[in-house]
Amino acid sequence: MNPTRDTLRQLIRRQRRALSAPRRREAAAGLARNLAASPLFLRARSVACYLASDGEMDLQPVMERLWRMGKRCYLPVIHPLAGGQLRFAPFHRGDPLTRNRFGIPEPQYPLHHTVPAWALDLLLLPMVAFDGSGNRLGMGGGYYDRTLAYLQQRGFWRTPSLVGAAFDFQEVGALHPRPWDIPLGQVVTESRLLRFHR
Repeated sequence: MNPTRDTLRQLIRRQRRALSAPRRREAAAGLARNLAASPLFLRARSVACYLASDGEMDLQPVMERLWRMGKRCYLPVIHPLAGGQLRFAPFHRGDPLTRNRFGIPEPQYPLHHTVPAWALDLLLLPMVAFDGSGNRLGMGGGYYDRTLAYLQQRGFWRTPSLVGAAFDFQEVGALHPRPWDIPLGQVVTESRLLRFHR
């Protein structure tokens, strides 16, 4: 019997939180190396990351690479006007952060200094689980799916490229996507980079 989406979320979130600090650091460094070898990453000029919470894969090593390579790094911020959607704020080492309603730190920028998702080249998404077809199980809030809903019209919209960031153990059997779920083009983990045909 397959677990429900909520049961799967609880199970994998517990596994993530149970990881030791050295294991997390090692995995984050491995993910950054794998991503850095991707042509998608090398071509990208503007890349959105996220600040890890609840045991998520840490993207700090990825952000360090972005800054060293002169690429533009962004972080998601909750849109103050469009309910349940995200904008993306520029982020530089040492920028001040403030906690949003979920306790997740965000850069302190006015709305007109943020950009919509389509203005990015590459978007790294957090997730609870993924499957071998590029389906993603998020935390359940729907923020990324609502923000990226326009990508369902792929014939017109091409950006950003979507890459999920996860630990190896977050891969599960087939997830059954909902109509509003936005699939991933790639997933990067501490050991590999998976590409999905769309």
